Amino acid sequence: MKSISAWVLLLLLSQTALADPEVFNLVTENFPPFNMSLNGNEFEHDEEYIGGLSTEVVQELFHRAKYPYRMKLRNWNYAYNFVQRNPYRGVFGTELTEARQPMFKWVGPIANNDWVLFALEDSKIQLKTLEDAKAYRIGCYKDDSRAQFLKDSGFKAAELDDDGLNPKRLRDKEIDLWISSTVSGYYYARKAGITNIKPVFTIRSTNLYLAMNKDTPDAYIDKLNGILWEMKEEGVIEKIAAKYR
Repeated sequence: MKSISAWVLLLLLSQTALADPEVFNLVTENFPPFNMSLNGNEFEHDEEYIGGLSTEVVQELFHRAKYPYRMKLRNWNYAYNFVQRNPYRGVFGTELTEARQPMFKWVGPIANNDWVLFALEDSKIQLKTLEDAKAYRIGCYKDDSRAQFLKDSGFKAAELDDDGLNPKRLRDKEIDLWISSTVSGYYYARKAGITNIKPVFTIRSTNLYLAMNKDTPDAYIDKLNGILWEMKEEGVIEKIAAKYR
């Protein structure tokens, strides 16, 4: 009887040892050039069609950790809610706010995302304070957090469904300023064939993270953060970021 019990225990242990490790389910949104569909689609089901600065950092991070994962691109609301339902799920790049902090476990930062006001290079606009910008019409991406900030704070927000059109609006004097980030601003301007823009005021600087479901074991989070620190020290993250400037 004892030998049978020992055999059963040994069998269970061997099955556990051979079991596949947990597969992480990672989701992101279209937010060029940090994360985006390489085909210009709203959604992507396969990792090979997802690119961007933050995407490359996360891919390298999981490659080094040797953690199996799946990656999909969805809209923000889906991604944000999907991650909160089960462990081993993560959404990137997520801004860490006071309200969000207790809702997730955080890996990062994986990228910097500032809020910048752009003008044309020959513009005479000079902003000593953010309040000075209230005199101007500011182009923004509809329903983005920056657009919401402008509207809530009493600025002249000129919203558009496609942020990639704002450099042309700036060139054509349909708007006076455009709120974007250093990375996104130059990225969209280059795509539009516009090179004569300049940052005139930085509103704030924030970091983007990989937000993991809070029931994901700490050991995984700690290892990912440790590897990310090594990547930063080796200059890997800066090298990736430089590709998108």
